[in-house]
Amino acid sequence: MAGYKYFKMREFRCPMAKTEKMSHEFVQKLDKARGLANTPFRITSGWRSPEYQEDLRKRGYHTATGQSPHEKGVAADIFVKNDDCRSRIFLALQEVGFNRFGIASNFIHVDSDFDRNPNRIWHYTS
Repeated sequence: MAGYKYFKMREFRCPMAKTEKMSHEFVQKLDKARGLANTPFRITSGWRSPEYQEDLRKRGYHTATGQSPHEKGVAADIFVKNDDCRSRIFLALQEVGFNRFGIASNFIHVDSDFDRNPNRIWHYTS
């Protein structure tokens, strides 16, 4: 598998399973968006094992119903430090063709889960 300009696969590891199972196409697209945004993308959540996903649910985190895009290796949460950063990241993600976004106060969720409805934007509340 080819390397990426801006990412190391360890950035996408599940903290519980200590591994990652990301889609190469997803990370390629994310890498391209990172170049366009001209701002760092700090991944706060990449691939999640089913056990970790269930642990998050039990701890009360808002997670997808059914199998999460994170479990499929086609999702990432990207830290945002301010509105300028959020705008740069969001616009670059759209420019490379992503169309599913979750917006939180300190991160953007992006996924390319073809089993879910396209062209969706939602927000996370505290």
